[in-house]
Amino acid sequence: WTTMKEEDGTDSGYVVTIGRASWVKGTWECIDMLAGSKLKLVLVGGGETTDLERLRKHAETNQVELEIAPRLGHSELVELMISARAIISLAHGEPFGLTPVEAHAVGTPALMVNEGGFRTTVEDRISGRLLPRDDKNAWTQAFEEAADPENRTKWRIAGREKIEQLGLDS
Repeated sequence: WTTMKEEDGTDSGYVVTIGRASWVKGTWECIDMLAGSKLKLVLVGGGETTDLERLRKHAETNQVELEIAPRLGHSELVELMISARAIISLAHGEPFGLTPVEAHAVGTPALMVNEGGFRTTVEDRISGRLLPRDDKNAWTQAFEEAADPENRTKWRIAGREKIEQLGLDS
């Protein structure tokens, strides 16, 4: 995370979700929330061949462009995250919520489902967004909020303060 930029990333029209394609990681739900947004989903983590094929079909049905990056080096991952509109997750029962910490470290908005450990690492509207699982309108609004440079700056600062408050070291 040492390549963190202080300035905002260049919103490249995509969001990132991290973890193998699965129900527990909420991968299909990420696509559901992106439908109609014109944002691309980049999945970092890959998955089983059959799951990835089903996921591609689900994305195609919902007219969401999908890119799958099974393995990335650290520098590649950081650059991908920095340029994203947001880092998102709709994971079920996430025990801690490390993905938002990574998002905070690179200064990219963390948009997470309001469940489990994400409540420990994200403060809604302060360091990112905590959103209802099934509220498409709330997710659509959050994608727009994440593009706002003022929000990006505010959330980046608060997110890095949250990392420090939790005693974590990026």
